[in-house]
Amino acid sequence: MWKTYTGLNPHIKEVLKLIESKEQSEIVNDHIALRTFNHKKVNKNKLAEFFVNSGYNFVEDLHFDQKKLDASYYVHPDDKLPRIFISELRIQDFSTEFQNKINMIIDNIDDKELSDPLFLTNGTPWEKISYLDYKKVQDESDYAAWVLSHGYIANHFTVSVTDCTFFKNLKQINLFLKQNGFEINSSGGEIKGSSNIGLEQSSIMAKNILVKFSDGDFEIPGCYYEFAYRYNGFDGFITNSANHIFESTNEKKA
Repeated sequence: MWKTYTGLNPHIKEVLKLIESKEQSEIVNDHIALRTFNHKKVNKNKLAEFFVNSGYNFVEDLHFDQKKLDASYYVHPDDKLPRIFISELRIQDFSTEFQNKINMIIDNIDDKELSDPLFLTNGTPWEKISYLDYKKVQDESDYAAWVLSHGYIANHFTVSVTDCTFFKNLKQINLFLKQNGFEINSSGGEIKGSSNIGLEQSSIMAKNILVKFSDGDFEIPGCYYEFAYRYNGFDGFITNSANHIFESTNEKKA
């Protein structure tokens, strides 16, 4: 998953290299996030099977009404392995045209692909959509447009700043990355959450990457890198913070 994620988004490697230039300790991954739709063929529970079959355990369901999303996260008994966060878009909360488009695309996925764990690294298991369709879907949901154009790859990995030795907090790592030319997601503030609730999060904005569509190649937002600082052993996620983190892949409006 890391190889696919960084191969498509070389700026992620740049960020990691910058952090490693300061850190003496190994970089710990807090969690990996995946995106999907609440269609029975590819819903969050379906994607979670790959992880559950590898020893991961379900922890909690989360709901993001503002974004029309639901999510679940999973942990492994081996705490060296990252948490898995899987979100899904509520298709039924959108226009009929939108629903028909998404359902038609997903209905055509070959069931054989869904049984292969590499499904989560193979990108789009459907015919490339047109850029015109991408823009139509984006009018209703940036999240849906992202999934339709990138498919099944990690949406982001997350540096555990809690486990860093040089970087003491998110303010420090955000400033360092801005000084090196990276844009920090400022939706809801550059740092989402607080020490009082047990979790602080920040992220870089996804950079545009060239993606193949059925009618040509176009630059659209790719993936991003997140940073998390956990307090007092807090292990979960904060819905209000995640609402803003989701926007790290939003396309800038002209």
